Amino acid sequence: MGFLNTIYAIIGYPLGLIMWLCYKVIPIYGVALLLFTLITRALLFPLSIKQQKSTAKMAALKPQLDDIQRKYGKNKEKLQEETMKLYQQAGASPLSGCLPLILQMVVLFGLVDVFYNPLKHIAHLSTEAIAKGMEIVNTLAGKAMGNYDMFILKDYAANPDAFAALGQLDPDFASKISSLNMNFLGMFLGDTPKWPWEQGGMSLLLLIPILSGVTAFLSVFLSQKFNGPVADNAAAGAGSMKAMMYVMPLFSLFIAFSVPAGVGLYWIYSNLFMILQSFILHKMYDPKKYIAEYEQKQLEAKKKKVVEIQVESPDGEGVEKRALSQKELDRMRLAEARRRDAEKYGEEYVEVTDDDLK
Repeated sequence: MGFLNTIYAIIGYPLGLIMWLCYKVIPIYGVALLLFTLITRALLFPLSIKQQKSTAKMAALKPQLDDIQRKYGKNKEKLQEETMKLYQQAGASPLSGCLPLILQMVVLFGLVDVFYNPLKHIAHLSTEAIAKGMEIVNTLAGKAMGNYDMFILKDYAANPDAFAALGQLDPDFASKISSLNMNFLGMFLGDTPKWPWEQGGMSLLLLIPILSGVTAFLSVFLSQKFNGPVADNAAAGAGSMKAMMYVMPLFSLFIAFSVPAGVGLYWIYSNLFMILQSFILHKMYDPKKYIAEYEQKQLEAKKKKVVEIQVESPDGEGVEKRALSQKELDRMRLAEARRRDAEKYGEEYVEVTDDDLK
């Protein structure tokens, strides 16, 4: 746990600065957290755009992926080689969705440290005062409570006189701790939600895990609905996306019952922003459009032929291959016929127009 706490603290430092700024702008913890979520989602939005573009492109590659599977299904090495080559040519990646998800988890882990240690990250209480405060907390509890300064905030609210000595270590201790209010809509966001039978009754905090799971389900459901062609066409995507519809809500529920309520509230906010983001990205990069464009390109490619034509080069005549459409071939043939007739009969050559090709 010591190693994990160190990792949380490292990630939590920059996030704590952002949360501190948000709380300075809006000194209502639950609303400041909403602003924090908006900022972090905005920072991750460019990666989400890249992910959506790649996902849409992959939907259009399904016919070619099927061809590769038929050709090299028995040769796993060649199958992987040709598949990756196709992805590179199309500018798509099956792993494009991993980075935004990983970064979102990083934010989540860092935010855990911010909520467990609000006096360090937001109130900016001195290290010495926090250490002394934890000694007092452990004395009041009669046991070691860990290294989370959130317990100082809770115990100070119930028994401020017990922490009078902290004023000697940090003259602004009283004003700093009094300025920090982690209550929101009747809930203390530093508490961890528990099931009714664990706490002897119902609590408003129970709404946070429930809403966390519900919003996670809606987020995944709408993402799959908007990316329907991907679910239908992506080779390995269908099964994993269906699994996500059940895994993410359960994961959200588990997380919300394992960390302070503020982290669960962040997860709810994040899911709601993800739903809005799904609407926006669907308008910007609809997979159906990519599939239609790809099919049109394939249709045009079938109409093209490769012919050899003579061209002049600095060192003499050379031969090069150029891809020409049927219309371009017809134009060349008609133009050549007119040139021959003009030379044969002494007539003026007339350029070929589109009307001549109808």
